Amino acid sequence: MLPATDGHGASGWSAVELLAAMAGTLLLLGAVCGLLATGGRLLLRAAVRLEADDVVVTALEAFAFDVRRAGWDPTAASIEGLAVAAADTLTLEADLDGNGVIDPESEERVRWSCLQNPPRLARIVGTQSMPLANSVLACGFGFFDSQGRRLTVPPGQDLDALARRAVRAIRIDLAVRPPGLDMPSVRHTLVARRSGP
Repeated sequence: MLPATDGHGASGWSAVELLAAMAGTLLLLGAVCGLLATGGRLLLRAAVRLEADDVVVTALEAFAFDVRRAGWDPTAASIEGLAVAAADTLTLEADLDGNGVIDPESEERVRWSCLQNPPRLARIVGTQSMPLANSVLACGFGFFDSQGRRLTVPPGQDLDALARRAVRAIRIDLAVRPPGLDMPSVRHTLVARRSGP
């Protein structure tokens, strides 16, 4: 049985109508693919941004933890807590095992360094270096006395012993921009130092 006709002997779609429908479908598919590709790029950028923010926040939390326990001295052995205080390096000490002596190969001595080649923030325990943030644009430490005044660190040097004893708060500034991000993830935190054992 043949399909119904319109009275002129033709049935179904003409070639022009079929081509127009196919062209419209291809345009619609192209637009949908473009939207999906744009959405994928935005999703990837958001993931990179979230990861960068997470790396920075995690590094700052570890920094705050180390600064808060620096100077722990349960045996009153005169542990200073702040062994080195420079603009790009910081060494913190705590008598964690309570034996009155700092073990330089353990978590009792932790060094934080803003390294240049490659640019990264590292937490160094003994001889083990743990990079906490890569693709670092800016990194530095600031030191504040009990009145909230910033202590001046001489360029290329660290604070002397008297100035280190006056430090009551330490600030870290960190900016990270991994590949794929236009704007860096920038954070800072100011952490008060322990004032007693």
